[in-house]
Amino acid sequence: MAISERISIIRTVEEDAERLAEICKRAFDTDVDVGAPEPGGPPGYDSPETQVRLMQFLDYYKILLDDFMVGGVIIGSSGDEHRVLERIFVDPDYHNHGIGTRVMELVWEVYSKAKLWTLGTPEGNVRTKHFYEKLGFVHVGWDLDDPNWRGLWYEKAMDSSEPYIMGKIEELSDGMKHVDIEGEILEKSDARVVRSRRRWQTLSVANAGLGDNTGRIVLVLWNEQIKQVKVGDRVRVENGYVNSYRGVTQLNVGRAGKLVILLQ
Repeated sequence: MAISERISIIRTVEEDAERLAEICKRAFDTDVDVGAPEPGGPPGYDSPETQVRLMQFLDYYKILLDDFMVGGVIIGSSGDEHRVLERIFVDPDYHNHGIGTRVMELVWEVYSKAKLWTLGTPEGNVRTKHFYEKLGFVHVGWDLDDPNWRGLWYEKAMDSSEPYIMGKIEELSDGMKHVDIEGEILEKSDARVVRSRRRWQTLSVANAGLGDNTGRIVLVLWNEQIKQVKVGDRVRVENGYVNSYRGVTQLNVGRAGKLVILLQ
């Protein structure tokens, strides 16, 4: 029986954290062989404590070969119809056995209601680029969250006959969550400095006008996001939320959301 046929995924528990951190470190450190400038991974990738936190906020599965843990896969959400592949990693000792492909087949079975999957990966990582494109993911934009590298943003439509429908600006109202919106940056204000009430940090904030064919809304940009967008860009906000400030309805990316600069 092929190794890929012996693979299963099971939700993690806190006791898995140390082993997951060990595998995660080994896996991401090998990215230096496929385009990464140096060994390393996402913040906390080698920390058991970070693995526990990820379990608390995301759907975290361990990858099992028979009963032996060989990796992990983490799933985020912008609702049942839009899921995000946050991370997938396999112990380097088990690379090139079809494990990643089989894991994604199992993930798609678990999240059968999802019509759209999205993910980000560093532009220079030729291994992940090849893997995701082989699975049918298409490059649609840029993830600029990390100032040290540019990320490719991918999406995969699960069924072209039942496409995922992005929200419309005219439909947005105060209190909405898990908002996915695409539009054009029509204008952008100068940044202003504010002080965070929670952490007493100094932050930069700016407002942008975001428009689609149904209307326009204020898009709030913080810190590095202000530099990421310019007037004329087409952007997507994934998993954003809507609130009201001084009577003005505004769209926010938030910590759980994503701002994507779409390809023109």
